[in-house]
Amino acid sequence: MHTGILRRAGVVLLALGAIDLAVTIVRLTEAGPYPASIDAAAAIAGLALLFGGPRAALWVRSIAVFLLAAGIALVVAVPFYQPLNLTITQIRLEPWTFIPKAAELAFTLCVLFWAARELGRRPVLDAIITAGIKRWDMSIPAQAGAGVVALGGLLLWLALQGQTKQLAESLALEQLGPGYRYHLSWISKTSIGHGTSVAGMVTAWNDREIKTVVLHWETP
Repeated sequence: MHTGILRRAGVVLLALGAIDLAVTIVRLTEAGPYPASIDAAAAIAGLALLFGGPRAALWVRSIAVFLLAAGIALVVAVPFYQPLNLTITQIRLEPWTFIPKAAELAFTLCVLFWAARELGRRPVLDAIITAGIKRWDMSIPAQAGAGVVALGGLLLWLALQGQTKQLAESLALEQLGPGYRYHLSWISKTSIGHGTSVAGMVTAWNDREIKTVVLHWETP
């Protein structure tokens, strides 16, 4: 029975990867860069399941669990990256931007959950044992996925705090005035010969509009 499960999962993942890749190519041709989500990875995973047997199933399931945990952790962490009022304003003023991204993320998480569940069914697990392959504890890739997102989120949050945040938001305030609320959403620092070059992006918003202010300055 495990061969049927692997074949079904492989065909589904390969088909999803091919469709997403085709959409990506079309969007690149007609409308510029498009953030493909699962194209190459899904196609490779599908081929591995079709031709790789129980060992491939173990690897693909582990990766799916890792990515699923990372995706869930990302959903939980997103509200901490920016003020809640800004998120609500973005949803209200720019639903055409928020809804497709949210739908894409939800679909990707559903695919990962389905793949992890299918490859964790008893016939597949029995085939792994019969092949003499050591089974892995799926809590390890789950914890690793959530941990990577948590660590990355913490580092990002720390980078967006302190004097740099205050300076960036004050520079944006000088450009747009007091009619907006400000949030430092991105920062990059590069060492140069006589100091540090800093580039930042500040989101400015009120009840009627959202603007992005790109900044650049140097520090000793």
